Amino acid sequence: HLPGSGEGKHLGPQLPSVPRLREMPPSAAKNVTDAGEVRAAEQASYTRDAVSERPDLTIVGDAVYDAKAFRSEHPGGAHFVNLFGGRDATEAFMEYHRRAWPKARMSKFFKGSLAPAEKPVQADEGYLKLCAEVNELLPKGSGGFAPWSYWLKAALIFGSAVAVEGYMLLHGKSLSLSLALGVLFAWIGLNIQHDANHGSLSRKAWVNFACGLTQDWIGGNMILWLQEHVVMHHLHTNDVDKDPDQKAHGVLRLKPTDGWLPWHLLQHVYILPGEAAYGFKLLFLDAIELLAWRWEGESISKLAGGMYAPSILLKLAFWARFVALPLFLEPTLWTLLCLSATICSGSFYLAFFFFISHNFEGVGSVGPQGSLPRNATFVQRQVETSSNVAGAKLAVVNGGLNYQIEHHLFPRLHHSYYSIIAPVVKKAVEGMGYKYVHFPVRAPARP
Repeated sequence: HLPGSGEGKHLGPQLPSVPRLREMPPSAAKNVTDAGEVRAAEQASYTRDAVSERPDLTIVGDAVYDAKAFRSEHPGGAHFVNLFGGRDATEAFMEYHRRAWPKARMSKFFKGSLAPAEKPVQADEGYLKLCAEVNELLPKGSGGFAPWSYWLKAALIFGSAVAVEGYMLLHGKSLSLSLALGVLFAWIGLNIQHDANHGSLSRKAWVNFACGLTQDWIGGNMILWLQEHVVMHHLHTNDVDKDPDQKAHGVLRLKPTDGWLPWHLLQHVYILPGEAAYGFKLLFLDAIELLAWRWEGESISKLAGGMYAPSILLKLAFWARFVALPLFLEPTLWTLLCLSATICSGSFYLAFFFFISHNFEGVGSVGPQGSLPRNATFVQRQVETSSNVAGAKLAVVNGGLNYQIEHHLFPRLHHSYYSIIAPVVKKAVEGMGYKYVHFPVRAPARP
């Protein structure tokens, strides 16, 4: 414009006006970003080795998901998801939820697909059909979680253990009470921590987590237990290479791939005192595994690293309470003897029943030189590597773990239902052509 010209006059031709670009609303920008991420995920491809190096990822079927993002939304608790960071969780989800993977619902956590060269783990359709039959047997609305009567039993067991231990701190050690305390510790392991760490006590994750810490109260460690049982043993039962419970390190010969050693001729004799002494390893030597954050050479996922320091502190707290405090109050050999009696009685009780569950005449083994191939169905691998012993009365005392077949098929189903579903399970698996072994008494089952 020329100065002082009123309305102003233009010099030269006027340029056409250019419409101003409007800023994109944040919601629209986010949608564009999300769409781009989805397209990138659809094109992403991962090998199993690549996922194993990424604790933030997990595999289900032929897809790879963001475990780190999903864990906070997992109704059963973040710690279960954490343990499968960098792993394949296909069968773990199937057996713990008794249903097919909700692929559409989980699409927001989708990060890519398994590489074409990788063979995905398939859901066992026969197993899912069996799940539907079993779910029909459960009380409506129960979800298969613990009934109210169970909580009375749990309170009685845990309360008795605290009372006996406290009494001996105040009044001195007793051999009979020390032996009884060991059995009470075993019952805590069988009836409380075991169900809790399989997520079968309650819909509320914090209830299961809190009760699962009773494993630390009796001298074990919750994270090591979850790594051994949930991540390894339950998915690879009696696998000659992958099941940690089949690794006896030459002390025993448990599987066809174990080499024979001269002392194995007497393993039926020394196994019983060995079961009693196993508790010393559990209470003390396992601390080495905890510090290394592994179990039997298998690293615990880094995604679960938040439990590292608390787990060590809980182990130190147990040693202080169970070992240091009694010796401080009564520093005698008698105190050491009574502490050893508690360890041995509890260890023997636990080890005896667990050992016969997967080591008996005619038991199946999985993998090279085993009786079952690794591509056998999930049902067959669980049923033919496990056995049941006795019946419903023993199940009340031992947390249902004499029904190992039902437990291995449905680990997130509370033990109070095992004897109820057993007849249906037996009929179904035998109809599939699989061998179902149930010893009516303990005698026939032998290592």
